[in-house]
Parts: sequence; C-alpha cells; structure tokens
Amino acid sequence: MVGESMKTKKRKAQRTPGYYISLVLRYLVLILIAAISITPFFLATLGTFKTNAEIIAYPPKVMPENWLYENWTKVWNTDIGSGGTFPRWLFNTAFLSVTVASLQVICCSMAAYAFARLDFPGKNTTFNFMLATMMIPGAVTLIPAYVLMTKLQLINSFWSLILPGLVSAGSIFTLTSFFRSIPIDLEEAARIDGATYMQIFRTVILPLARPAILTVLILQFQSMWNSFMQPLLYLNSPDKYVLNVALSIFQQQYKSQWNLTLVGAMFNAIPILILFFIFSRYYIEGVAYAGIKG
Repeated sequence: MVGESMKTKKRKAQRTPGYYISLVLRYLVLILIAAISITPFFLATLGTFKTNAEIIAYPPKVMPENWLYENWTKVWNTDIGSGGTFPRWLFNTAFLSVTVASLQVICCSMAAYAFARLDFPGKNTTFNFMLATMMIPGAVTLIPAYVLMTKLQLINSFWSLILPGLVSAGSIFTLTSFFRSIPIDLEEAARIDGATYMQIFRTVILPLARPAILTVLILQFQSMWNSFMQPLLYLNSPDKYVLNVALSIFQQQYKSQWNLTLVGAMFNAIPILILFFIFSRYYIEGVAYAGIKG
C-alpha cells in the first residue's frame, strides 16, 4: 500500500502543465458537444410556452415574453373525433411499448439461453440464418407483412404490432453474447443440486443478466415508442393511433401553429427521456460488460 501511494505521488509530481492544459481542452470540447446536443431540445421546450409569432420571429427570441401554459392544456384536450384524443394516443403508445418490450425480453431471453448453452442439431446454422435476417431491409418485408396481417384479419388490431414484435434477431444476438460470458461453473453447480434447465435459467442466468435484459428492454421500448411506418399501415381508426401517427395528423389540424406542434413533440419525447435517466446506469453497465466480455 505504501509503495502504491508513493508511485501515485511521483506520477502526480511528474505531470507537466501541458497535461493540465490538454485536460482542460478535452473537458471544454465535451462541454461544447453537450451544449450543441442539448440546445435544440432546450429551445423546443421553451417554444412550447411561446406564441407562434415568437417562434418564427427574426431575430429569434430565446425566452418567451409571456409563458403560455395553456398551450399544453389545448394540446392535451385535442379531439379529432371517433375516440381520437391525446390521452388515448398516449395510452396506446405506452401499452404497445410496454407489451412488446416485455414479451420480447421473455421470448428472446429463452431463445438466447438455448443458443448459448444447449446443444441441438442445426444450432449454429439456425443462429447464423437468424443473424442473416438482420441484413434484410425493412422495406423488403413491408408489403408481404401487410398481406399476411390482412389474411390473418389483424388489420386495425394491436395484435398486428404485438405478434411481429415477440422476437428480434438483434435482441437474441445481444442476450446470447451476454449469456455466453456468464461462468458455466455456476450452472454446473446448480445442475449438481438437481436443478432443471428452466430452474437454472430463472434462478441463475436471469439475475446475472439483469444489465443486458434491461438494455434490451429499454431499446425495444424506445423502438416501439418511436415506430411510425407499421402503426401507420396497420392501425386505421383514430382511437387506435399511436403518438407518432397522431402527431402527423395533429400537424395537419393545426397547420403552421408551431408552438402546439412542439407541445405534441414534447409529449412524445419526455417519457423516453425519463425512462433513460431512470435506467441509464443499467444500460451503460450492460453495454460495457457485453463489450468487455463479448
């Protein structure tokens, strides 16, 4: 301990002024990048409290002269008929995002455990074929998927988005890589105690894979929340719209009222930001661990 402390003191004493200058410059660059990234969101947030004239004014005004909180109330009370209200759209988006993300984590984690630990004929071929599907552009499968949903009579039903979202090649690949990094000795010890594969999966693998599972959960929640093309094709009635589809119609209704459009965009962005800030530690931990061990 004494030797390590002496080495640390010598290392600090050997640092030149150039080291501190470069350190300050690095932090300044990082602060600049962060400011550039945050500024659009900051200005958009302020724009929700402005009049439309203040938003398009030149030179631009950063702060609103009068804070118009009623912009948020007006957007929240939007009703385009046939049950198309903003609370309903928000509920639809949250319901689909939570359902798809949760079911996908369950299905993909079981598939990933099979690829990572079980031996069965054609495992590597199946895994490679699954990875190859990630190279297929989404536009290629758009029309066949729509035809399939039409024949299954799932158009204008949430099932048309839930069923295709049960599995994802990217999620299976991420979880498989993480499961392979878990020491197999823990599973062998559980197997000696008489545990079955399902018991090992539930009591050993899942608790250790929490960072990776939460990472997949966040990414798939965000993916479903931001989805536009599939909900636009499959959901036709206003009471089943998700936020992204509703916002496109919302813009047509309010046309050039940018302050109200920004309020709608904030309703769409804030839940994702809250979710990321709550689970950011697990997300970063999962990505870092998978990068080191994978």
